Amino acid sequence: MSVPPSPIQALAQRQLDAYNRGDLDAFCACYHPQVQVLEADGSVDIEGMEDFRPRYAGLWTDYREVKASVPQRLAHGAHCVDLEHWSRVEAETGERQGGTVLVRYTLREGLIGTVQFLD
Repeated sequence: MSVPPSPIQALAQRQLDAYNRGDLDAFCACYHPQVQVLEADGSVDIEGMEDFRPRYAGLWTDYREVKASVPQRLAHGAHCVDLEHWSRVEAETGERQGGTVLVRYTLREGLIGTVQFLD
């Protein structure tokens, strides 16, 4: 018998699916209006949807084949940590890029309120 995903796990999956489709509206709909994106050291990189949306819109403009996979996801309470493999191709040069990162998501008022990239 499988256990249904927690709210933060479900949101993490929804945003991943939207990311892989290149669906900016569905992607942003998973995030709180006051979302914070943190660097590994805890410093704020992006604050609020007014900064978040254009940053990710640029990702799908500047790159093609933007994809990510999550072979492992851990969750506890309001937190979820994904082991994420990402790849993309620079639109202008055709250069393929990729890597692996840990991403921590924290629930806030029913949406993803904090994202932290731990590389």
